[in-house]
Amino acid sequence: MKQGAIVFVVNPKSANGATLRRFDRLRDRFAAALGDVEVRLTERPRHAVELTRDAIRAGARAVVAVGGDGTNNEVVNGFFDDAGKPLGEAAFGFVCSGTGGDFRRTFGQGTDPMEALERLKRCQTRDIDLGRLTFVDHQGSERSWMYLNSGSIGLVGVVVDIANRSSKALGPQVTFLSAALKGLFSYQPQRVRMHFDDDATPVEDAFLLVSMANGKFFGGGMKIAPNAEPDDGLLDCVMVKGAGAGLVRHMPKLYLGTHVDVASMVTVRRCKRVRIEPVDSKDRVLVELDGEQPGCLPGTFEAVPRALRLIA
Repeated sequence: MKQGAIVFVVNPKSANGATLRRFDRLRDRFAAALGDVEVRLTERPRHAVELTRDAIRAGARAVVAVGGDGTNNEVVNGFFDDAGKPLGEAAFGFVCSGTGGDFRRTFGQGTDPMEALERLKRCQTRDIDLGRLTFVDHQGSERSWMYLNSGSIGLVGVVVDIANRSSKALGPQVTFLSAALKGLFSYQPQRVRMHFDDDATPVEDAFLLVSMANGKFFGGGMKIAPNAEPDDGLLDCVMVKGAGAGLVRHMPKLYLGTHVDVASMVTVRRCKRVRIEPVDSKDRVLVELDGEQPGCLPGTFEAVPRALRLIA
């Protein structure tokens, strides 16, 4: 790889395989506009992490994720070693072509790859925060993982699992809305204990979902944290109580971001760090990170200020 190249990490299975077909049609235009461009295709889960680390260590000036929010997540984690230490000064870019596309919504960006190309040509960057979650993976081991956009517990983990096992052929909004409706009528809120920052008094309740948001959107366009800013050094913790049927009634508000005004159901608290554990140690409370479902509680969510140079 040439020093200073732009490396595209492409998930060929993203968007039911459509991502690679779209990118192949545009590859020459990207190369002509950007100069030294190299393309790497992922072959397995977590492969994008390895490809990104290799590219940064070899001197790439930028690594661009081509896929959905899950691809973005893996590429971003490749900017750090296993201990969470940054590997270099490379910038992160993305070409949205996946099922969810929630991260780009916070910045008002669309899905047109030509718009993404213009951003990459300008190469204007801004430093943004990341979230980091230390949790228990499905094999029972403690792990730490970065996230760009959203980290959640409860119903969201169930919905993501349903969505990721569906065909996604009808597009992101229909896929996630269908999964959300299925989950809402089957999920029973689980009781958790939350320790915020240095507050000695924990919050304990049965929550339908809790989102520790760095960006504004999740779930294929739901505006879960309308006031979240990805460069303020804080997470917006959105806590939703009640039964699933109640949230169904307020579903339009969830897409508009006005659900936060329903005080009987929703509480928002901003924090740098929150530790969450099941009140009943036998409960398996699932977590969600950028549209993936990697494990369960107990876990610690924390903001990592100005951790990533984003090509915006």
